[in-house]
Amino acid sequence: EEFARFCGTAHAVAVSNGTVALHLALVAAGVGPGDEVIVPALTFAATAAAVRHCHAIPVFADVESDSWNIDPDHIESLITPKTKAIIPVHLYGTPCRMDRIMEIAQRWGLIVIEDAAEAHGAEYQGSRVGSIGRMGCFSFYGNKIITTGEGGAITTNDAGLAVKLRTLRDHGMSPT
Repeated sequence: EEFARFCGTAHAVAVSNGTVALHLALVAAGVGPGDEVIVPALTFAATAAAVRHCHAIPVFADVESDSWNIDPDHIESLITPKTKAIIPVHLYGTPCRMDRIMEIAQRWGLIVIEDAAEAHGAEYQGSRVGSIGRMGCFSFYGNKIITTGEGGAITTNDAGLAVKLRTLRDHGMSPT
C-alpha cells in the first residue's frame, strides 16, 4: 500500500523479482503465443526474456541517442496486427517520453507496461513512472534505488488487474 501511494497508483502487487513483475504483467494483459511486444533495443535482457516467457515475440525499437530510451518516433513503424503491447524502459532512472508513447498506444489499442526497474521515484510531467501506463514493473534487487535484496512489484490503477495479478502470483489461488 505504501509503495502504491509512493508511485501514485491505487494498487501495488508484490512479486519475487522484477522479471516476474514483467512476466505477470504481460500474462495479465493477455499477451500470448504469436503476439508481438515492442521493447527498446537497449535494455536489460529480462525485458525481452519476459516477452519470450509468454511465447510472444519481442520486436526491438531503436533508442534515442540522448536518453538511450525507446524512440517513440520508431515505435509506430513496428506496429503490426500482431502487436499487443509496448514496454518502455525508463533506463537508468530517465523517464521515457510517455506522452508520445501513450498517444501511440491509444491510437492503436495497445497496452503499455512500464519497465521502471531502475526508476523508483522518477517523474514525467508531474506523474511518477509506473503510474502512467496500464501497469508499471519494479525491481528491488540489490543494485536498485530501493532494495530488499531481491523482490519486485507491479503497480496499476485497475482493481481488476490487481486481483488478476495477485491470483497469478499465488499459483491461481484466489486471494480470499
